[in-house]
Amino acid sequence: MPLPKPKPCIECGDGAIFHRLTYINIVIDGFFSPFSNPNPFMRGIERMVYAIERRITPHVLSALMDLNLATRVTEPDDDTQLLALMTWLEAKERGITISEFRLFNLPRNIFVASLPSGKKIAYEGLPLPGDSDLRRAPWMDDKAILKEKFRALQLPVAKGGSAGSLKHAKKLFADLTPPAIAKPFSGSGSRHTTLHITNEEELARAFEIGKQVAPKVVVEEELVGPVYRATVVNGIFRAALRRDQPHVTGDGVHSIVELVEKANEHPKRSGPYFHKLALNDAAIEELAWQNLSPESILPKGERAILHQKINWSVGGTTADVTDETHEDNIALFEEVAKVLKAPIVGIDFIIRDISSSWKEEERCGILECNSMPFFDNHHLPFEGNPRNVAAHIWDMNGV
Repeated sequence: MPLPKPKPCIECGDGAIFHRLTYINIVIDGFFSPFSNPNPFMRGIERMVYAIERRITPHVLSALMDLNLATRVTEPDDDTQLLALMTWLEAKERGITISEFRLFNLPRNIFVASLPSGKKIAYEGLPLPGDSDLRRAPWMDDKAILKEKFRALQLPVAKGGSAGSLKHAKKLFADLTPPAIAKPFSGSGSRHTTLHITNEEELARAFEIGKQVAPKVVVEEELVGPVYRATVVNGIFRAALRRDQPHVTGDGVHSIVELVEKANEHPKRSGPYFHKLALNDAAIEELAWQNLSPESILPKGERAILHQKINWSVGGTTADVTDETHEDNIALFEEVAKVLKAPIVGIDFIIRDISSSWKEEERCGILECNSMPFFDNHHLPFEGNPRNVAAHIWDMNGV
């Protein structure tokens, strides 16, 4: 019997989610989060339990697969997550044997790695060393708390806050310089996010969209520039990627319609990762925001944005900018990783130009940080050189 799928949702894009279930999960996480605050005594017990689990779990999982009580997958297939695929391929280069553990034949993103030394480790998603999950800041993946902490440390973040009511949202909006952005305070992934908010009427609509999937909505100033993803592994900056919204670049001759047709001829837009551009209602609305239409002829070098979201599924692209990243920005990313005490950090950062210092740019800042970042983007850029982040992850594990 096929698993149920969420209904199509224009605010979710191609990555539709169950609205009510997502809302309930966020509420439950919020209820239990105070009980997960670090306690020195409990931390000691947790470390001891974690050490035992880390030693026993690989053997338990292997035994279940040996007894055919779970499925052992020894080669990546269509159900293997792209993130896991990159670490798997790098593992094979190093003589590491990977077995994916699937219960009831369903992907669980759980793996057992047999190292050349004979040691086995089990991991979910990414192989991380030791008790790293216990050491990292527990609020790392909570955007609202993270921004409060960063503001206190004078790290650059957008001005704003989170609101559970429209009245509070309007109060936050009144203190901002438009345009503003509204998004669910947890688990957004660009879903139910609204940009270019300039008045209270637009804010009310954006607030309603955000509240469909979360009890609170973040309202903050819209930062200016592309979204960059910087990845830090073991405290060291390893790669940066510019994540571009669907766009075309003018040549002073062709209309936007013609530029879209030409852009869609690019071989990478035929899949499996990058998709073709579309001149649909969302694109026409986005063009209107820029005082453009599909028939407009752009000056040479000028960009026209076709969608608010940056996802690959709506025509977004990526470009490696690792070598262009300003040293002040690198220092910022490594400082963030130090504050978070995390072995791997994906930092989403907005700035006009990554080659300029964040100290000299207005309306730039950190959007969010991820403890399980999609570093596969660095391996598969639309433009520029691939960066083997998976290699640094295995290096961190001493393999």
